[in-house]
Amino acid sequence: MIFRRKFIAIVILLLLIILLQARVPESKKVFRGIFGNILNPVLYYTEMTTSYFSDIYNGYINLVGVKKNNEKLREKIQQLKLENSILNEKLSEYNRLKKLLNFKEAYDFQTIACNVIGRNIEGFLKYIIIDAGNADGIKVNDAVVSYEGLVGKVVEVYRNSARVNVILNVNSYVSVMNFKTRTVGILSGDGEGKLVVDFYDKLDEVAKGDLFITSGLGGLYPKGIPVGNAVKHVESVNGIFKKIFVEQKVNFYKLENVLVVKNEE
Repeated sequence: MIFRRKFIAIVILLLLIILLQARVPESKKVFRGIFGNILNPVLYYTEMTTSYFSDIYNGYINLVGVKKNNEKLREKIQQLKLENSILNEKLSEYNRLKKLLNFKEAYDFQTIACNVIGRNIEGFLKYIIIDAGNADGIKVNDAVVSYEGLVGKVVEVYRNSARVNVILNVNSYVSVMNFKTRTVGILSGDGEGKLVVDFYDKLDEVAKGDLFITSGLGGLYPKGIPVGNAVKHVESVNGIFKKIFVEQKVNFYKLENVLVVKNEE
């Protein structure tokens, strides 16, 4: 019984070797004869197994290299995005300064260029802080403009900075005129972040879109600086004048650069 089992096992082993030998390519048969029939399959499949695991290892190494390259590329992309953002900001600043220069050349008065470095944080915009002060020749009541139009006037001056009340402030009063009809009124903030012209002749014809400019009366603001365009008008409570609501020219909440107008002495 034991002999029979051994015999069957040997037959099965021989058949397995024959099958394996048959699957081994001729080019991979290193040995010939009986020993070749036994050793060639072992060598072949050992080589196949080694090659398989070698490919897996090489693939892993390649993946690690690709991952590192991807991380480097991502870092480079982030760096390029930052550089592009900085360049775009410089271009934007250049365009703003160019508009300020054009505005300055259009009006015959001396100015000092400043940056906006602060503003009130509660409620509607009432004032801004600029980065020029006594050391730069800034004085109280100097008018402040942007390339879009009138901003306000200096109310407090420090060594290297100054506070500017903007025309949206309810306590800021500006003598303005209708560019088309030349009728004069007093402009101030309406308490809701907009502008209103009061004490305006109710008999004067005002059309939507009419441009209002500084009148030059009082000598505080130079004449002819754009302020805003008429949106609508209503009759004053006393019935003598009319109120005109004006849409400001300046985008006060995006102010970055301004000009301080120096009064000629």
